[in-house]
Amino acid sequence: MNRNIVISGVALLSALVLATLDSRWQAEAFFVLLIVAVRLVQALIRGGASAAEIASRRLVACGVVLLVVMAAATVLDARRQAEAFVALLSVASIVYVAALRLIGRLAGDRPAPRDDRRRLAVCLSLAVAWRLVLLGAAPLVSDDVYRYVWDGRVQQHGLNPLETVPADPALAHLHTDLTRRIDPTSAVLPSIYPPLAQRFYLGVTSVHESVPAMAAAVLVCDLLIVGVIWRWLAATGRSPWWVLAYAWHPLVALEGAGGAHVDIPGALLLVAAAYALSRRRSLLAAVGLAAAVAVKFLPIVLAPLFWKRIRLVDAAAGALLVVLLYVPFLDGWQLPAGSLGTYLAQWRFNGPLFRWLAAWTGTAPAIALAVAGGLAAAIHARRTRHRDDPVAWAWPLAVTVCLLPAIYPWYLVWLIPFLGPLTHWPLAVWTLASMLTYTVWTPHLAGAGWILPVWVEPVEYGLVAGVAGWIWWDRRRRGRRGGDAPVDKGLAAGRP
Repeated sequence: MNRNIVISGVALLSALVLATLDSRWQAEAFFVLLIVAVRLVQALIRGGASAAEIASRRLVACGVVLLVVMAAATVLDARRQAEAFVALLSVASIVYVAALRLIGRLAGDRPAPRDDRRRLAVCLSLAVAWRLVLLGAAPLVSDDVYRYVWDGRVQQHGLNPLETVPADPALAHLHTDLTRRIDPTSAVLPSIYPPLAQRFYLGVTSVHESVPAMAAAVLVCDLLIVGVIWRWLAATGRSPWWVLAYAWHPLVALEGAGGAHVDIPGALLLVAAAYALSRRRSLLAAVGLAAAVAVKFLPIVLAPLFWKRIRLVDAAAGALLVVLLYVPFLDGWQLPAGSLGTYLAQWRFNGPLFRWLAAWTGTAPAIALAVAGGLAAAIHARRTRHRDDPVAWAWPLAVTVCLLPAIYPWYLVWLIPFLGPLTHWPLAVWTLASMLTYTVWTPHLAGAGWILPVWVEPVEYGLVAGVAGWIWWDRRRRGRRGGDAPVDKGLAAGRP
């Protein structure tokens, strides 16, 4: 990069630090930030010696824009200014889609030139920068982190969070200013989170009982996911540029550093299991999946992917791990599920397919169909997909999530590590469109309840259906012309 770009980059980071300070200079700093960012983007997109250099320069420019948008998002009140917040995220989503198209141009089997590696390192540094900015603003759009702190705190006092209720008057002496912020609708119920999630909360709160501590721990897991994906891409001969499909996703940063959601640690364990299975490390793969299930139950639908790919003794080791994790929470011989049953029976949010199914079958059968759909998708993927193919991991999760009674944006974080080439466009669009649900804060604060504006679901799922329809039409058009669909060369060798 030339000297002007380096100087602009230093000025951008300096302005960013000033812009995130809670001081009288904040507005002026953001004005400087915007000017410097525009100048830097102009310098980056002026061109280069080759098509690859031009694409990589433009990709860095996309990262600069994302950094500015994420910094601006921390200044807004994401709840009281929900529409403006979602508008900013829409800009971030458009930039992210443009980045994915540039990544597709840069991706290939050849080793990246030294300049490309340097620009990839710059792109990852930008991702770290906006995560650090969001870290100071957590929690932005969800109060779940307060429940995490409570669950960890009661464990320190020898209590079982799967049995205790925050609203219990007998436990009033255990509350702090943070835990009193737990949503009243969930404060009357015991925890819903499985045992390894509980141990995560205990570990963090043993060090420090605060939102920044929880968000920092989640951020560490987030960055570890980037590292595992990078290793997985290298091991399977795919372009390292695809790591940005995860690292640059706005939802990951918002729900990780900006929300401290436990889905990020769970996704880390799942990605580690996928990488271990790819490397034929049977025990590590089995233990990784079991540990991910012990954070949240969602990845259980991926069990068919392990059929005849891991040894029976290793599968038994994974099952034993789950049992041992549950032992400290057992109440006699009854499996402690906390308020899971109440959640499935009563919580409804952004789940149009579940509403339609439940109207015909009832709640319990509809939930069973969600699990069965994910298992069926995993069985199909086991028969038709290579063990290294991210599609095999993404679609069973997606099928299950889309049939759940409540679909919060952070549930889709589990899919994002497996985003990649063209076949993932519908999932990429869904993960981005799910951020429209943050507008729920407007009716909620107005006293109308936790109800989405009527336009959100049609737009969210309409975008996904439109992209899927376009891909189907494009493939048919290519087929009529005798063209071949894009193939990931790194996965073309077979389907063991």
